Amino acid sequence: MRTKLIALSTFVLLAVACGGGEDGGLASTLNLNDDPASALLIVRDEGGFVPPDFMVRQGPRLALLRDGTLISQGAMTAIFPGPLLIPYQQTQLDEETMLFVLEELDGLGFVNIVDETNNDAANFIADASNTVVTFYNQDGSHRFSVYALGLATDPLGGVDFTDARVPQLANLIVQLEEAGFGQAGGPLEPTVIQVLAGIREFPAEPGFADVRPWPLSVSYEEMAPVNLTTWRCATFEGDEMTQLLSIFAQASQESTWEDAGTEYSIAVRPLFAGEEPCAPLGAAG
Repeated sequence: MRTKLIALSTFVLLAVACGGGEDGGLASTLNLNDDPASALLIVRDEGGFVPPDFMVRQGPRLALLRDGTLISQGAMTAIFPGPLLIPYQQTQLDEETMLFVLEELDGLGFVNIVDETNNDAANFIADASNTVVTFYNQDGSHRFSVYALGLATDPLGGVDFTDARVPQLANLIVQLEEAGFGQAGGPLEPTVIQVLAGIREFPAEPGFADVRPWPLSVSYEEMAPVNLTTWRCATFEGDEMTQLLSIFAQASQESTWEDAGTEYSIAVRPLFAGEEPCAPLGAAG
């Protein structure tokens, strides 16, 4: 598959949305959503032996929209402390790549999946995360989770998967990652951000303490709890989101924010189409 990325023409977008064009049959077979801005596929990692501070900053690895927009994490600067805002970029997949994706989704039988988990690698690899791939169509979400997918499908992993779909799923993710990371894209301009606040597990490194005023219009206690001990969540959009992004752009991951006499760490990222706002964190497939 060639992964050269070009902008999709208006003709192609209309053809896909209306069920015409080369993938028209697949659009019907997969019962795809008509809204070009809706989610098609989200790839994320859940669970594993990682600290909560890492987990709350970990957004989806990839998010693919119905119109071929691929969102992935951009390059991080090799500095400490790292910036609070993790960069995301978006790239437009060409018609050929989108056709490949739809063919793979069809071949994997995603329309018949509700919520499946493959744990074949659990006897070989310990404390790994689950790679969770969620496909969205007019019937809702279809979730396929594989324990230690990236590690176990490596030639050195030594795992003999009983489900032939697992290597196929791994290949689809690799192809999308190559498309997202191997081609230039523009910065993502979010429409909604998700902010999580909690008491960090370890104090700031000596010399990097940076206590700032509480930036949110709601207090920590007013934020929604998630299934991690101290962490709470809220979402923001519009002018308030813009103002918060300006504040967060000046902060680092070592920054803390004082509310009612307590210092909290903050994690912030875009909320993508198809994601539930302030969904529980840390589930293991």
